[in-house]
Amino acid sequence: MTNDALVPSDVVRYVTEVSAVLDGMRPDLVGVYLHGSAVLGGFHGERSDVDVLAVVAEPGTEADQQAMGEAVAETTARCPGTGLEMSVITAATAARLGSCPFEVHIRTTADEIAVIPGSGHAGDDDLVLHCAVCREHAITVCGPPASAVFGPVPADRVGAAMADELRWALDHATATYAVLNACRALRFAADGWLCSKLDGGRWYLARHGDNAVVAAAVAHQRDGRPGPAAPAAAAFVAAACGRLGPPSDSR
Repeated sequence: MTNDALVPSDVVRYVTEVSAVLDGMRPDLVGVYLHGSAVLGGFHGERSDVDVLAVVAEPGTEADQQAMGEAVAETTARCPGTGLEMSVITAATAARLGSCPFEVHIRTTADEIAVIPGSGHAGDDDLVLHCAVCREHAITVCGPPASAVFGPVPADRVGAAMADELRWALDHATATYAVLNACRALRFAADGWLCSKLDGGRWYLARHGDNAVVAAAVAHQRDGRPGPAAPAAAAFVAAACGRLGPPSDSR
């Protein structure tokens, strides 16, 4: 469970604004849920984005999806992190996932605003982890408790999604992101606990002793100090992938 008192208040205020925008557009809005590092721990405004899932009762047209995304994107100048990572999904997807269809995905950074309507797109496998974290840890900004909206996600599906994320991170993510995600995945494999990337790194150090690659990743995420060198990080993540099993070919 999440200690609400530890969740950054400026993040909650911002997501409340996003919720109000959606509520004004969608009478069938079910709820808006804050997840990610803001609720799991390790959120730093200079290095962390704000992760949100919103749930609506029914699917909309592509025009509806685009309009929702554009309206939310207009709020992101006030986002307290490095950007917003948000999906809107239907209640059916939240309850059962299926092939992970989505209504719209919004991704913003200092350099980019992307609004991706779900109509005509394949499902987004990232929703496996997002929904699993929401069910167990989300802050409910509006709507019923997350546990009443998000169905249970089988552990093997969570583990496969984590392994796929690591393989993606080897080629596309920063060294710190990849290493700490590897630690988080290894912890889930060990005890079934979904934690933040930073807590995953701390867990690894506590369980396995000093490791220069993990220690550098933790220090970078926590304090902004230099992160691990890319070759050493890639070797650590590749070893973790080997321990987690073969890819699911879902990406």
